[in-house]
Amino acid sequence: MTDIALPTDDRPSRIRRTVTPTAPIPVDDVAQTLAEYTRVALSTGARLEIDPVEFTADGVVWVPLWLNEEPPAGARATVRRDGVETIVIRRWVEALPGEEALTDTGRRWQDIWLENQTERFESYVLRAALARAYPDVIGDRFDMGKPRVPRLTEPAEGEPAPPVTPEQAAEVDEAVAALPWEPAPVARIPSGPVPHPPSAHIPRLHGGSA
Repeated sequence: MTDIALPTDDRPSRIRRTVTPTAPIPVDDVAQTLAEYTRVALSTGARLEIDPVEFTADGVVWVPLWLNEEPPAGARATVRRDGVETIVIRRWVEALPGEEALTDTGRRWQDIWLENQTERFESYVLRAALARAYPDVIGDRFDMGKPRVPRLTEPAEGEPAPPVTPEQAAEVDEAVAALPWEPAPVARIPSGPVPHPPSAHIPRLHGGSA
């Protein structure tokens, strides 16, 4: 039996085949954002020290590891820039994104936080401490872990002003607390004679008819 040699063609086929796209690798936005903050801080050449973030349920006892199912009441981050210590404390109710904050895919950031509340909260307060310790290079950056709700435009004439969100109120309180307050001078009232009504036995003049 004679073998039949079939012709072969090494050129790529022109037939388009359906290519199954590979699943995208999930992006760890928390780690990326925190790494970006750290990289910018180190770019200043200053010595950076970061203590473990601590959590609390009552504001008195602080622990570096949160094991309860419910979220902590607060978190505390400590950052040192060339030995200068910066401590930032945040409450959970203030850090949790509002219901209006959505991702690019339409998911609520609040749901994402609740899925991994400790990691989100820890990264958030640590980024806040880095931003306060390095305001010259970090400043007011967009934070994927805690996006801000788009601010409403000024209301038209005759319309009521939009309500202030808890996030906006917390920003105002933080800005006011950072102002260089000085004690106001104590105003002293100059001492002097105090007028008293005349005694009852002093005769009084009564006007009569002309």
